[in-house]
Amino acid sequence: MNNLDAILEVAIGLVLTWLILSVATVEVQDIITKWLGRRAKFLEQSILEMFQYDQSYVELFYDQPVIQALYPRNRKGKIKKNIFGQEIKPGYIPNDAFAEAALEMFINLGTEQDQLGQATASIERCLEEVDKLKDQNEKLWYFVQRILPNFDGKEAVEKINKTHKKAVEFKVNAENWFDASMQRASYFYKVNAKNWAFFIGFALAAIFNVDSLQITNQLWREPTLRQSLIAQAQVADENTGPDTVAELEEYYTDLKLPVGWEVGQAASISLQGWLTKLFGFLISGLAAMQGAPFWFEFLKKLLKFKGGSKAESESPPPPSAPPPASTEIEAVG
Repeated sequence: MNNLDAILEVAIGLVLTWLILSVATVEVQDIITKWLGRRAKFLEQSILEMFQYDQSYVELFYDQPVIQALYPRNRKGKIKKNIFGQEIKPGYIPNDAFAEAALEMFINLGTEQDQLGQATASIERCLEEVDKLKDQNEKLWYFVQRILPNFDGKEAVEKINKTHKKAVEFKVNAENWFDASMQRASYFYKVNAKNWAFFIGFALAAIFNVDSLQITNQLWREPTLRQSLIAQAQVADENTGPDTVAELEEYYTDLKLPVGWEVGQAASISLQGWLTKLFGFLISGLAAMQGAPFWFEFLKKLLKFKGGSKAESESPPPPSAPPPASTEIEAVG
């Protein structure tokens, strides 16, 4: 076996280890997210930014019936709570639900809770209440003005069809406003999730001694271990589709990876050894940060490359060319 084959096998074993670490990181991250209700908190913070950091409007928004219906509930119908005893708010709000809640909220501005049932939901009343908003929160008033249709309220009330059309226009504009804000929030949520994945991956690497430098060195020195990992990787590649990354653990239950702490190992490591090991944990954390789907696709490409390389190296030499046919022309007659 040449060095190129050995390097390729080490890379496959290392990527396989990072893949399993990434799967474990995602599972731990999902548990933490559910316990703390982080997705719901991130969404609430995004809505707070939309309402120009006015908490009173955020509370009013979440009190709308269409939003209340989205709260996660247990089997008894009660709103679920996180580990701190706080109610878990919706982690996802459809665009049309936001628009409906926003319309109801601005229509009912200034109306007492016991009088909400008697309030007349009209575009004219909505405009009047929004005008009052300018004195309370000018920045929020500016954004609301941008999504409100530009028309004369009294004239529209007299013409029911036009009023309905403008109400629909308001909802469409509100949906677009919310959608644009959520796209931006989604980007920052993914960035935040990747940062969390790094710290969780680093912590798991330290707990289970997933030292990328040590693993690389051990794989290089032990061809048998490399072959075992490659065999397991090929089983996963043949039986696991790109949409079933979460099921990878089933294939590696009995796999002996070069990870884990031995008894008394930590105490025997020198200061320089710890610095090297921390660097190995750092690499593992960065690898976990990339996510399981990334490493799964990368692993498939490495296996495909190795298979093609092996087939080329083991293919028999091409057959020799047959002797040229005789060019002599037989005499006739």
